[in-house]
Amino acid sequence: MDGLLEIDSLTVSYGPNRALASVSLELGAGESLAVVGESGSGKSTLLRSIARLLPCQARIESGAIEFRGTDLVTAPGRVLRSLRGSQIAYVFQNGRESLDPLFTVGRQLDEVLRAHGKEVPPSWGEALLRRMGIEDPGRVLAAFPRELSGGQCQRVAVALSVACGPSLLLADEPTGGLDEEARDKVGGLLGDLNAREGVALVTVTHDIGFAAQVARRIAVMRDGRIVEEGPTERVMARPSQPYTRELIDAVPRTGRTFRRVGDGA
Repeated sequence: MDGLLEIDSLTVSYGPNRALASVSLELGAGESLAVVGESGSGKSTLLRSIARLLPCQARIESGAIEFRGTDLVTAPGRVLRSLRGSQIAYVFQNGRESLDPLFTVGRQLDEVLRAHGKEVPPSWGEALLRRMGIEDPGRVLAAFPRELSGGQCQRVAVALSVACGPSLLLADEPTGGLDEEARDKVGGLLGDLNAREGVALVTVTHDIGFAAQVARRIAVMRDGRIVEEGPTERVMARPSQPYTRELIDAVPRTGRTFRRVGDGA
């Protein structure tokens, strides 16, 4: 496995409350991992720790987060700033809130590229949005976030995140608040970025059904610990923990299958 990300015995606290307790995970280049758990399980804290976007009251007590040999826990700010966007991208839960309401999508895309010293042809923005499954990219580039649907805003947020070609995409509850159709489109987008373009993916979600659609591996979190981890097919078919079975049983029975996005029609 071409090691991309290695988390070793990571412990994080918010004041006296421990959010992560000795969490260890590995991710190879081009792999996909979904971290699943209920609210308060620690999954978003884990994702924010990787990106070093923890709130000021959080403290990493111990452990290491190595990205291509660089320990993100001890890396200086200038190193973290150089990695964010160019190598490590982050998609927040609410796409609309993560966009600047005062600027058009096209302007925001230009700002992202300029921040990383990239210059591209004018038609590149439309091509990028088409890759995100947006059928009318010219209109969307000229639009303000308030003029777009929630699903469109989330796909635009993904577009801004991957514009500079990162090797790792971190997605925090990327379908939260979306209807089923928009959820499927965002899930398909993340699956395609991983399966077809080789972008390594770590997504956190409370929905194990969605996790099974977008990731080849699943890690189940409870009370700040990884309680189960393995290939998606094994975890979904033969969970080793009763808690994992509870998460699977909570998925609405709508006739949908757990086929992973990108594994065929």
